[in-house]
Amino acid sequence: MKKKLGIFFYFLLIFIKSQSPKLERDISILEVRYNFSYITDTLNIESVVSEPMILLANSNKSVYYSENYKAFSDGFKKQLETAIKTGSIVEPGKLLQSKVRHCVYKDNDSIYISNHLGNDFYTFRTENIHWKIDNLITKVIQGYKCTKAVAKVGKRIYIAWFTHEIPVNDGPYKFKGLPGLILEVSDEKKYFNFEFLSITKTNLPIEYKKGLLITQAQYIEKRKEYINDPSQGKINTPEYRKRIEKNKKKFNNFLE
Repeated sequence: MKKKLGIFFYFLLIFIKSQSPKLERDISILEVRYNFSYITDTLNIESVVSEPMILLANSNKSVYYSENYKAFSDGFKKQLETAIKTGSIVEPGKLLQSKVRHCVYKDNDSIYISNHLGNDFYTFRTENIHWKIDNLITKVIQGYKCTKAVAKVGKRIYIAWFTHEIPVNDGPYKFKGLPGLILEVSDEKKYFNFEFLSITKTNLPIEYKKGLLITQAQYIEKRKEYINDPSQGKINTPEYRKRIEKNKKKFNNFLE
């Protein structure tokens, strides 16, 4: 089955490149599922959050998002439509909840990361990653022979495993730029881990909604402001400040 998928993606890429630019840029040829896990508190290795993620990609373009967040959004939209028609109550608390709110859009060399800060939704462009490939180190992930690559991203060193058997220059989150699909990537300390779950052929649309476009530095500054005061000035009691300081200590680890 794995060999058939590899052959399928190879010939599909050739076919897509012969078609119109619109088809190439708007329709996915594969859906890759990853498990994203990360430690929220670097002083507590048991503070692990885990969530399934989806990558829809073709040879040039992709979108990456939380499977749970997509289910929540679809469920909320359905509840809202039903409420309008029947007068029923919208109950988002009954829907599948997501702890991962970021999504990533890639278009050739342009990479955009979007995230929620309270009720605000921001998007910033991030730089491409420069990898060092070690062709002498390989391992097999679910039947795919993978090659090791290493890159420094910000202050962290990331180790990725990619396969030439699926000739798609992409991977989870903002990770791309290797001659094959990235199946696994994590930082050296294992604070952030992206693990391959499955891959299927598909022709789903690659859709992406951008937030307010700001720089990455501006986003980080706005995140600090939000963490220091999630209520945005609406609450300022001793109990509230105590809770905020406690949360700042418990949630101190960020991808960006």
